[in-house]
Amino acid sequence: MTTTDNRDIPVLTHDIGTSGPVGCHFDEWDQVREQTPAFWNDVGDGHWVVTRFEAIRHALQDPSIFSNESTIIGQPEPEYKMIPTFLDPPEHTKFRQLYNARFAPAVINRITPEARDACNRSIDAIIDRGSCDFIHEFADIFPTHVFLSTMGLDLDDAPQFVIWVRDVFAGLAGGDPEPMAAAMDAVRNYFEVLVADRRVNPQDPAVDTVTYLTNAEIDGAPIEQDDLLWMLMVLVLAGLDTTKSQLGFMWHHLATHPEHRRQLVEDPSLMPSAIEEYLRYYAFVPPARKLKQDVEYEGCPMKKGQMVLMPLWAATRDPRQFERADEVVLDRSPNRHIAFGAGPHRCAGAHLARRELLIALEEWHARIPDYELDSDEAPIEHGWQLGLDSLPLRWEV
Repeated sequence: MTTTDNRDIPVLTHDIGTSGPVGCHFDEWDQVREQTPAFWNDVGDGHWVVTRFEAIRHALQDPSIFSNESTIIGQPEPEYKMIPTFLDPPEHTKFRQLYNARFAPAVINRITPEARDACNRSIDAIIDRGSCDFIHEFADIFPTHVFLSTMGLDLDDAPQFVIWVRDVFAGLAGGDPEPMAAAMDAVRNYFEVLVADRRVNPQDPAVDTVTYLTNAEIDGAPIEQDDLLWMLMVLVLAGLDTTKSQLGFMWHHLATHPEHRRQLVEDPSLMPSAIEEYLRYYAFVPPARKLKQDVEYEGCPMKKGQMVLMPLWAATRDPRQFERADEVVLDRSPNRHIAFGAGPHRCAGAHLARRELLIALEEWHARIPDYELDSDEAPIEHGWQLGLDSLPLRWEV
């Protein structure tokens, strides 16, 4: 404990970047949330952490205090500017409207047949073997094919995108920063070449996102080249590892809870509500914000310029908000989780993510209804944006 402004403020040490057996972060933060609503975390240069549902939701909805000028705990003054991630309203709104149009329900409905085909192609590649590493052979591949389809990009580039995204998030989770930097440069160069081509050879903007954004305007002027490249980079980083992580947690749960798996196989109408419950129970994103002004929040004297971490997995398992919060209830209703965030930066791809998860549940369980873990050792769960490193599964052929 330390004394600040003549008060005792909790000072704890919790590093979300560590790895451990699956579920380790969820268990740890269930305990932290019940211990304190907020604290000063002395990991690295230090930052504030808020742990409970209402406080996290409110902070995410109030960019006048909790700013997106930086969303990276260790970089309150980043040297780069991810667009629109590092923007607050009203600037953020102008860019976000362009994203919203690309991920509207009507667009998702249009690409659903392609997504279903992509899912079945991924299953085709493994079903006859009777086993797979679900993370690397399905959760990596299927969302990447869907992403490339929604962007109007070449499906042959899928393996390269898988490698790039894996290297970026490995670096963010505390791994070697050099492959991460190289991957980010490679993605940027990929889109730089593609943008130059689309300026000369535009495609149908209804199905080609690069053409759509290249032709788009902000305040009556074309989007600046650097901003455009960051927008495309953000789409890659926000759209691939996230769906992969959710798929991994869902399939681990279903492999180890056969009663839930049987329920979904016998009654597929449960799948949409089950997806919402898995999103709640296994929320894996830890948003951060930078304080624009001094504020007294959750009993803590937070100062302008400091960073605030808000792990969604602590919020969405808060028993103050959810009955039986520590259980998976497949037909939970209502289920007002914030796994996609809240406020102006709520995930623009939520409709697409839900559709991908539903297609995966439907197609996989129609073809592989019974499966189990193919290892006696618990899968490893990495930190920061939580996810499984691998998930060996087996089934009868």
